[in-house]
Amino acid sequence: MKLFHALFLSLPLVAAVVTDAHDAAACGGCVPPQDESTQVTGHRMIFSVSQTETTLWDQIEYSGEPTSFAWILPIKGQVDVGLSSDAVFAVLSERTATSVAAPPLNCPPPPSCWGGWEGSGSSGAGGAGGGDAAGGGVDIISQEVVGPYATVQLKSSDPNALKDWLTTNGYNVDSDVAPIIDAYVGEGFDFLALKLVPGQGVSSMRPVRITTPGASTTLPLRMVGAGTGAFAPMTLWVFGEGRYETKNFSSFQVDPASIVWNWDSADSNYATLKEDGFKAVNNASWLNQYAQPTSPWDIRSRLEQLVSFLPDQSGYGDPKDGYVTAMDELQADLEKMFGGINEAELWLTRMNTELARAALNKDLALGAATEQEPISNFFQATKAVGTPPSCPVYPPCESETPGDPGGVDWWNNLGGDGKGSGSSSSSCAVSSGSETTAALGLLGVALGLSVARRRRRK
Repeated sequence: MKLFHALFLSLPLVAAVVTDAHDAAACGGCVPPQDESTQVTGHRMIFSVSQTETTLWDQIEYSGEPTSFAWILPIKGQVDVGLSSDAVFAVLSERTATSVAAPPLNCPPPPSCWGGWEGSGSSGAGGAGGGDAAGGGVDIISQEVVGPYATVQLKSSDPNALKDWLTTNGYNVDSDVAPIIDAYVGEGFDFLALKLVPGQGVSSMRPVRITTPGASTTLPLRMVGAGTGAFAPMTLWVFGEGRYETKNFSSFQVDPASIVWNWDSADSNYATLKEDGFKAVNNASWLNQYAQPTSPWDIRSRLEQLVSFLPDQSGYGDPKDGYVTAMDELQADLEKMFGGINEAELWLTRMNTELARAALNKDLALGAATEQEPISNFFQATKAVGTPPSCPVYPPCESETPGDPGGVDWWNNLGGDGKGSGSSSSSCAVSSGSETTAALGLLGVALGLSVARRRRRK
């Protein structure tokens, strides 16, 4: 759905915020205390690649009720850690969501006296600073509190010393995670370890932003194995100069000709085709869902209006910190997202996967797509099953006398829809200049974000 000029977020985006409030987790490894039972149920990430730096956003959520949260991410050198908001993921999710439309009904146009229009109707759309010594062969590169998180960046050439440090400091390194850490240490990686500050509730958790100097196009997927189940669903958005694709995993697109609309259920088989595509290669591939040239304004304006109208409910800013406002945090987030990228070459790419645990044996390498062709997230079904709705039947144009059945005024007096609404105009249009509508949209987004935070407690 296109962005209205004055209306911040339309109702479909409000729905997207609520529907996407599922349990999820970051690209790093979730390593809760040994007496806690948690499991990673999904991953949503944003990757921004420029010539000067690379930034990864992770939504850190999980199922269960841990008393403390612990998370580890392999890094290269010292990184900058910041905070983001769930609203960023909601905006990108709505903007790139897959939509399938029903086949045209090919109904005859209404008579000219009803203001007949060209074309035919269709029904329904479905969606689818450091240097301190930690001791024991481990160096602390940096240690700081970032919002609700206590973070520490660690460096060690001794994997056993690193694992001992993590275990001593409340990070559970089980038998599945230990060899992964050994491998990353052997490859020269450092580590970012992150936990909730004592006294902070799960509801205070926010997406984390990690920025690394230089252009890097690798995601440490091997660490995802920590805390995940048999499958690891992931959605990844990439901002960069051109379209991106996977380089060491196979990828595919849903064939539009295979999409079938079901009139009876008002839905399509898109989800089935998607699952079939994953299963065809034993859940070791990625689905290319969306790729288009984009403008930073489209995303920036939505988030800026949210922060301007409802800063306390935008997910940005810390009410306890009077020096950093919600707008300050948003602008820092947007600078990391778009800074250093030539706006004239900016593309947004969306990929999705359901990797089997066995496929998490290598990191994800991204690169410029061989074919720099856009990928649409809109499909018009050409095949259908079930019973289509009947075409509308219009009264004959026998009279223009006011109040005479069959005349224009008779239709208008019924509200223009034949249902007796008593109004001569349709109520379908939304005024983009309506402050009331904009306020309702913002409140809906804030409510959706609140639901997302509450569901983390499950």
